[in-house]
Amino acid sequence: MSTNSRFRPKGRTWPLIWAFLVECGGSTKSTSATSMAVTAALRGYPGVVFDLDSNLSSTLVLGYDETALKGKKTVYDIVRGKATLDEVALPARYRIGDGYGKDAFMEIPNLRVVPSSTDMAGADTAIAEDADRNDWFAEVLHGYEGDDTVFYMDFPASYGKMPYSVLRMLDEEDSVIPSIKADPKDVKMVKRLIDELERVRDKNRGRRSAPGRPTLNHMLLTGTPTASYTEAAARRATELAEALYASVLLPYVRYSADAKKLYEDEAPLPIILPNSVPSVDYRKVMTHLGFPDLTA
Repeated sequence: MSTNSRFRPKGRTWPLIWAFLVECGGSTKSTSATSMAVTAALRGYPGVVFDLDSNLSSTLVLGYDETALKGKKTVYDIVRGKATLDEVALPARYRIGDGYGKDAFMEIPNLRVVPSSTDMAGADTAIAEDADRNDWFAEVLHGYEGDDTVFYMDFPASYGKMPYSVLRMLDEEDSVIPSIKADPKDVKMVKRLIDELERVRDKNRGRRSAPGRPTLNHMLLTGTPTASYTEAAARRATELAEALYASVLLPYVRYSADAKKLYEDEAPLPIILPNSVPSVDYRKVMTHLGFPDLTA
């Protein structure tokens, strides 16, 4: 596809950056990042999922476990300056059979994954020991040549040096997207994220080397109540999110007990359960964000 200028704000050469970030574990960041990326890819929008978390959740969902990654470079090699994006990125895929042969997987068109590794647990230390590595993501962006529409950044539940090295490269047209479960505790964690984004903006104010304007433009609330799922905590969380963040709330992603199957089946939700309530809702989210189906 020809790259729409909407995906290259201010005439830059790299795509939109969506940062799925919030400092709480099990918040559905990986589920949302992979579901939205796959939905967009199936609609004709090429993209790249960067798995920055040492637990490899997005990597696994998009077809690669530690066995499949043996001998392959990972995002940790990019962070250390030992590999480029194109040397590391792999075709996103999902499991359809046993083993690791070609007939065990089906590729997902228009989507690549930058796999993680357990070494990413030491990414903050690697950056601290070599100040130049703070620019690893800037190097990826400035060296980029391609037609991807979005870089989907799946973060660990932390605000350390590695997340900072990415956030400092976001402009206001990009978006930090906290994906959180409908739980009052998780909703309250968003305030800490807003404070962290302000810290990044303050630290980079006036610098020419990095935009330094990460912005919470959108927020995803997952596991929201349905006719059969009426948990009081989910209702309270939804009300709290509406009261505090109505201006950035995306269409809700409703609760489904089947949503956890993506890790068991090593396949993204929109593919293994395309008619499930969450898959339908993620399609609504992407339509809301301006990604109509180009293949229809």
